[in-house]
Amino acid sequence: MKYAELTSPELGRIAPGLIAVLPLAAVEQHGDHLPVVTDTVIADEIARRVEATLPDQIALLPTLWCGSSHHHKGFPGTLSLRSETYINVLIDLVDSLIDTGFRRIFLLNAHGGNQTPFAEALYRLNLAHRGPDEPWIAAASYWNLAAKELSEQKFMDTPKLSHACEYETSMMQRLRIDWIKGSGTGESDGIGSAFYDPLGYRPSRVVVAQSFDQLSGNGSLGSPEKATPEKGEQLYTLVSDVVVQFLQDFATWERRSFS
Repeated sequence: MKYAELTSPELGRIAPGLIAVLPLAAVEQHGDHLPVVTDTVIADEIARRVEATLPDQIALLPTLWCGSSHHHKGFPGTLSLRSETYINVLIDLVDSLIDTGFRRIFLLNAHGGNQTPFAEALYRLNLAHRGPDEPWIAAASYWNLAAKELSEQKFMDTPKLSHACEYETSMMQRLRIDWIKGSGTGESDGIGSAFYDPLGYRPSRVVVAQSFDQLSGNGSLGSPEKATPEKGEQLYTLVSDVVVQFLQDFATWERRSFS
């Protein structure tokens, strides 16, 4: 079901039996070839496919299009909420869903910069809602939720999603190729460290303070020139299938009592 199309009485009646799904995205620079709305377009499409598969099990909210993107502000076009502001926005929205009656809430993220603040928001929400009727609240970025399946696929030429890369460019080509300016180029070299990979192709063992204009001359990483619409369709199918599987599993979770 689509949350925005329901009336207040309808939502109050059905909320306890549904999972509220809130897609999180961003409007920010995506190199010199992709539009700033890329993350939001991708989040919308994954969520649309999931709702079409589970129309009676989830209440799909409109995508929260503005995210935590200050690390992209070295390039024009980025719109960003400060981390503390974003944390409070998420807390307020989830609190509102809980007040409506939802007891299972999932934040489906499509922007890497949202990950640290959404983790903090969930930490604070858990502390605030402990009790006999405490809700289940979960969040994940789609590439982490589908990490196992993405690592096993054979159709992409680069090992992992980064930013304005082969993956995101393929997904945009599948939906809005008319919005794309050329094939794009991306920063594809690391710094030769065994401890830190700015591309994210290998796990980094340290967290490094770097904004995007320190990572790439044009704001793009990876190899967007390898993108195709066909790869985009395969990515949407793979990811949306995994999100569906998670939500079906999430619906069965029960609280354990240790008293």
